[in-house]
Amino acid sequence: MKPILRTFSLRVRLIIFYVFVVGAGGLITSLIGSLIVNQTIMNQAKSKVHHDLKTARMVYNKQLLLIKQAIYIGASGNTIQQCLNSENRTRLISRLEQIRQDTDIDFISVTDNRGRVILRITQPDQLGDDVSKISVIQAALAGKTAMGTEILTEQMLLNEDKRLANQAHLHLIDTPKAKVTDKTEEKSGMALMVASPIFGTDGKLMGVLYGGHLLNRNFKIVDRVWELVYKGEKFKDKDIGTVTIFQKDLRISTNVRTEDGKRALGTRVSEEVYDAVLTRGEVWSARAFVVNDWYISEYEPIKNYNEEIIGILYVGLLEKVNISTRNKVITTFIIIATLGFIIIVAISYLMTRTITKPLSEMVEVTKAIALGDLNKEIKVDSKDEIGELAFSFNKMVESLKKMRLELEEWGNTLEQKVKKRTEELAAMQNTLMQSQRLASLGKLAAGIAHEINNPLGGILVLSSLVLEDLKKEDPHRENLQEVIKQTMRCRDIVKGLLQFSRQEEGKTEYVKINDILNNTLSLIEKQALFLNIEVVKHLDDKLPFILGDASQLQQVFMNIILNAVQAMDEVGKLAINTYHEPKDDMVIIEISDTGCGILEEMIDKIFDPFFTTKEVGEGIGLGLAIVYGIIVKHQSRITVKSKLNEGTTFTIKIPVVETVKKD
Repeated sequence: MKPILRTFSLRVRLIIFYVFVVGAGGLITSLIGSLIVNQTIMNQAKSKVHHDLKTARMVYNKQLLLIKQAIYIGASGNTIQQCLNSENRTRLISRLEQIRQDTDIDFISVTDNRGRVILRITQPDQLGDDVSKISVIQAALAGKTAMGTEILTEQMLLNEDKRLANQAHLHLIDTPKAKVTDKTEEKSGMALMVASPIFGTDGKLMGVLYGGHLLNRNFKIVDRVWELVYKGEKFKDKDIGTVTIFQKDLRISTNVRTEDGKRALGTRVSEEVYDAVLTRGEVWSARAFVVNDWYISEYEPIKNYNEEIIGILYVGLLEKVNISTRNKVITTFIIIATLGFIIIVAISYLMTRTITKPLSEMVEVTKAIALGDLNKEIKVDSKDEIGELAFSFNKMVESLKKMRLELEEWGNTLEQKVKKRTEELAAMQNTLMQSQRLASLGKLAAGIAHEINNPLGGILVLSSLVLEDLKKEDPHRENLQEVIKQTMRCRDIVKGLLQFSRQEEGKTEYVKINDILNNTLSLIEKQALFLNIEVVKHLDDKLPFILGDASQLQQVFMNIILNAVQAMDEVGKLAINTYHEPKDDMVIIEISDTGCGILEEMIDKIFDPFFTTKEVGEGIGLGLAIVYGIIVKHQSRITVKSKLNEGTTFTIKIPVVETVKKD
C-alpha cells in the first residue's frame, strides 16, 4: 500500500488519508447509529405492545364488570325474589329477558340452592341440569357474587342455547410451530360468566342467578381493542395491529387475517408460547410469526375464577411498520452523512491547496538550486508551520550562498593550506616516532636491567674483594677503584630501572582505587602509544576504601593497561570500570581492551614467570607474574576472559576491610 501511495502527489495523499479517516469514522458512526436507532425503535414497539396489552385487558375486564353489575343488581333486587316465592314464571322470564337485552349477554339462567337449573330464557324446556361444578356458580352457592372466564363443555352450551354450541364449534387448522396434537376440532367454548346468590327475605339462599357472554366467534372485544389502540390504521392495506383471545392455544376470537382475508379462527399459537404462557403462566413478549407475518407480540394468560389457566390474551404490532420507520430514519441518516462527507472532501481538497502550494514552490526552487541558481527565493505569506518552513528554506539558501563564497575563497588558498598542513603532519609524525623510540628504549632498558642486575652484583663484590687485597701503592688500585665506582653507578641505574617492577612489601594504608587508577592514567595516557586509544571510564564514586599499597597497585594497573594498549596495537578502545559488590563485599576493577585477544589454551599460563607471547627481545615474561604476586599479597583475586580478535578483560577483586568511607 505504501509504495502505491508514494506514486501520488502529496496533495492527493493528504486527501486520500483524510477521506479514509473521515470515511472510516463516518462508517463506524453510521453502523453504531443504525444499531442504536434499530434498538430504540424496537424497544418503543415493545413498549407500545405492552401498553396495548394492558388496554386489551382493561376492555376485557370492563366487559366482565358490565355483566357482573347487571347480574348482581338483578339477583339482589326484589323482583326475582318475589317471582320465585310466588312462582310467577312469566314475570320472572320478563325480568331476565330485560337484563339480557340491557347487557347484551348470550345466556341467563336461575338455579335452586343446590345448583340445578330451574329457569332458562334461551331454552325454557331445558331444565334440571346441574351447573354447580362451574367455579363462579360454586362461589355464588357459597354466598358470593363471582365473575370470571370459564370453559363450558359442549353439553353445557347445548343446554343453554344450541346456537352457542354451533358458535363454539371450531375445526383446528394446521399451524406451523404449533404444539403437536391429535385433536382436530374444538366443541367446548370459553365465556365471560358472572354468578350472584339470590337470598330470600329470611336471608336464606334461594338460588343463583348466572349469565354469560360466549367469546368464541364473538369479535366485540377484539374489535373494540383494535379501534381504541390502532384506530383502524393500515400498512400497505394490512392492519398494523392484531388482538386475539385464545381458548387454551386455539384462536377463538381475533382480527388476525389469513391470506384470503378471513379471520384466522382455528389457528393455534406456537409451542414456545404455549410452554411459556399456558404451562409456566408467564407473560411472553418477543418477535413472533403470527399466521402469515412477523409481529412484535405480547401474550398473557387468562385464568378462571379458581386461578386455573384456560386461555391467552394477545396483542401484536406488525413488525414491517417498525422496520419501515427504522429504514427511513437510517436512510435519512446515511443521506445526511453522505452529503456531509462530500462537503468535507470538497473542503479538504481546497484546504490541501493552501498546504501544497508553498511546497510546490519549494520543489521548483530546489530544482533551480540543484542547477546552480542560488538567487531563487520563496515568498512567505503566512506565519504557520508552512511559513516557518519557507522562511527556514530561504535562510538555508542564504547559507548556501555564503558557503559557496567560502568554498571559492578556500579553493584560492587551498595549495598554501595543504602545504602548511603537510608540514604540521610531518612534525607530528617526527614527534610520534621520537616518542615510540623513547618508549622502545625504555622497555629495552628495563629488560636489560633485569638481565644485568645479578652480573653487576657479582662484579661489584669481586672488585671490592680484589681492592682489599691490593696495597695502597699498587698502580692498579686506582683503576680498580674506578671499576668499582662505575659498577656502583651501573647498580644505581639498574636499581632505578628495577624499582618500578620490584615486588617489595611496601606500606599498607587505606586507599581509594579510583584515585590510583586516575593517577596511573595521568602518568601514561599522554605518551605517544595512547594517541589512538579511546579511554572510557565508569568509576563508581561511592566505592568503599580498601587496605593496600598504592604504589604496588599502581604498578599492577600500569602493567595491565600497557599490555592492553600493546594488544590493541595502540589503536582501539580501553574500558575501565569499578563498582562495589555487596554480596562478597568486594571492590571490583574491570580493565577491557579491543585487542587481538589470547588463545584459550594460553590463558592459564599468562601469569607464569618468563611466559610471553611477544617476539624475542620485546619482553621477558615477568610483568604479569609480578602483577599476580602483588594481587596475592593483597589477598585478592585476578581473572581473565578473552576472545580471539575481539579483546580481553582483566577482573580484579579486592576485599573491603572497612566499609565506612574515610576522608
